[in-house]
Amino acid sequence: MKKVILVGAAVAAMLATGFTACKPTPPEPPKEVDIYVAGSDNTGAKSVAKVWKNGKELYDLTTGDNHAEAYSLFVAGSDVYTAGYENNGTKDVAKVWKNDGELYALSTGDKNAYAHSVFVSEDKVYTAGRDGNFAKLWKNKSATNLTTGTNEAAANSVFVAGSKVYTAGYEFNGTKNVAKVWKKGSELYALTTGDNNAEAYSLFVAGEDVYTGGEEYNGSNWVAKVWKNKKVVFKTDGSKDAYVYSVYVAGEDIYVAGEEGDVAKVWKNGEELYELADKGIPFSMVVYNGDVYVAGYEGEGLDFVAKVWKNGKELYALADKGAAYSIFIAERP
Repeated sequence: MKKVILVGAAVAAMLATGFTACKPTPPEPPKEVDIYVAGSDNTGAKSVAKVWKNGKELYDLTTGDNHAEAYSLFVAGSDVYTAGYENNGTKDVAKVWKNDGELYALSTGDKNAYAHSVFVSEDKVYTAGRDGNFAKLWKNKSATNLTTGTNEAAANSVFVAGSKVYTAGYEFNGTKNVAKVWKKGSELYALTTGDNNAEAYSLFVAGEDVYTGGEEYNGSNWVAKVWKNKKVVFKTDGSKDAYVYSVYVAGEDIYVAGEEGDVAKVWKNGEELYELADKGIPFSMVVYNGDVYVAGYEGEGLDFVAKVWKNGKELYALADKGAAYSIFIAERP
């Protein structure tokens, strides 16, 4: 369910500094940004898929008649694309919304299906998720099966780099879940051997390198891991259960959002950068202009409160009961 920014799915914003032959041009001041978040509001009898902008509700995607959640969003120009699911009374239906209206359903509703991650590139909407046992990639409404459907599988993250479309998730091998990456609809590689359960939740592509975040069981605890291509470049020590939900690369720096021993954390280049909450999950992260934005939830009493953090400090709470699954930073024109 991970997912994105810019979750996820994620996109780096680059500012270029110009020079003249005689003297340097002063750098432009940082642009103002809008902070979009997708998630669920559980204050009612049934969860409502929702989008927030700058800490305020932008719109409800669903009416609250059936359970629904928004797992991922992507802002393209003036349009906000959101992916998730809505129950039809018997089954969960994978859906994509554009702004405040349903764009289309990705599944027929005869079996449970979920849209976990969305990425928009060149006016095409790419969505990763699952439909029944199949890990799926949709380009607009056209579906590609990433797996055969023989065993349970899911695609949790999608990232588009030029003409290359990457997805990450897992496939059951008959005894264990194997963390995998697909490229253009075909398996690129398995990140784990299948000896232990594992799953991949987040993707970020920088140049020719593919960074994948997830976790692998060590026989006693879950170990949070990040792979650069197929090589592990970050992992926790395995003394406590730990998970990676979002990975973001800015220049030479690798940022990781996850939890360790129920504590929501951010790491930078393998070192702990922030503790966000003693009890919580940071589902999505964006690094923009040196600032680290995280969306997730924090446990407060018996409830989970949807929240956004900036540089390790709470920026705002979004819902007294709910979750923030995806964050996207959009520059203002």
